[in-house]
Order: sequence, then structure tokens, then C-alpha cells
Amino acid sequence: MTAPIGLREREKARVRRELIDAALLLFERRGFEQTTVQEIADAAHVSRRTFHRHFPSKTAVVFSHEDDVMALLLDALDRRPPAEAVFVALRAALRAALLDPAQPELRRQQADTARRARLVLISNPALREENFTGTFGRRDALARNFARRAGLAADDLRAKLAAGTCFAAFGVALDHWVAQPDPSLRCLHEILDATVAALQHGLEIPSAAG
Repeated sequence: MTAPIGLREREKARVRRELIDAALLLFERRGFEQTTVQEIADAAHVSRRTFHRHFPSKTAVVFSHEDDVMALLLDALDRRPPAEAVFVALRAALRAALLDPAQPELRRQQADTARRARLVLISNPALREENFTGTFGRRDALARNFARRAGLAADDLRAKLAAGTCFAAFGVALDHWVAQPDPSLRCLHEILDATVAALQHGLEIPSAAG
């Protein structure tokens, strides 16, 4: 008998979660380069074939949460009133996505994964370079969302610039967050909100001599 779709999806999500946890733990203990796919599969008690059904490589494990978070953010953006300007909508969407009172434990787990993955990324220059390349798709998805909200063409330069600037700000915010002693979602939200607010209101820094 075939398992119900809901049950299959929950089992798939469980295995994926265990692979991510096992991989991050091994990366933290042994280093990214020193860890093999087989070791990750063994630690999660699955086969190498099962690993590759979920991830094409061990690098993909480090970045997997970013696609999840972007999907969550875009969904929250789509639920904002269409009359809101993009940065107003983005700040509200970040609050809704990070501080969702309906799923606090899931959000806490996602934040923990993001923090651990960011620390692995920071400690591996080659990974950081690959992440820079990998952000293009997520950045373009955000640009299309901004353009649609503003009634602009999908390739409008302003939407692309706003999305690209946001991604630079997100990276700065995440690096700042992982350096803080407070790993909470509220701390992450406050830092992200402050970076987007700076973009929203202008980033000019006055001279000390002025």
C-alpha cells in the first residue's frame, strides 16, 4: 500500500532535517573539507543514495536553508497589502516570517540552522564564494516580487537594485547576528529590520566634521 501523500511528505522532511543536522554537526566537529557525503549519510542512518535524493552535494546542505527561508519570505511578502511600498512590505514580511507566533518551535529550529550554517560558511572562503554565486537566483526572485508589487517590468533596474542591495544587507546582518551572544529570533529580526530600515530611509553617513 502506498503511504498517504501527507505522510510521505512528513517523512521526507524528517529525513532532510536529520541530514542537515548530521552534516552541520560533522562540519562543526571535523571541518567542511574533511567531511564526506558517506559520513553524513552514516551519521543520519541513511544510505548515500538517500542523501542524494535530498541533496546533490554536501555544499548544498549548507545552503539548503536559504531556499527555505526565501520561500517563506516571498510568501509573507505576497500576503502584504498591494499598496505598500517594497521596503515597508519587506520589513513587515520579515517580522511575520521570523516571529510567527503560530510556529515558534519551527522558527527557532530554522534560526538555529541558519546560525550554524552561517558559521560554517564564514570559516570556509571557498564556500563563501560559492554562496555568492548561488544568491543570484534568490536575488532575482526578490527583484521580480518587488517589480510586481510596484507595477514595474520584471527586468526593471530599480527593482533589481533594491533586491541586490537587500541581499548585501542581509549578508551583513547575518554576519553581525552570528557574532552576537544572543542567538534568538528576536535578535535576528531586530538586526535585519535595522538594516532594511537603513536602506528604506537612506544610508548617507554624515561626516564627523560636520
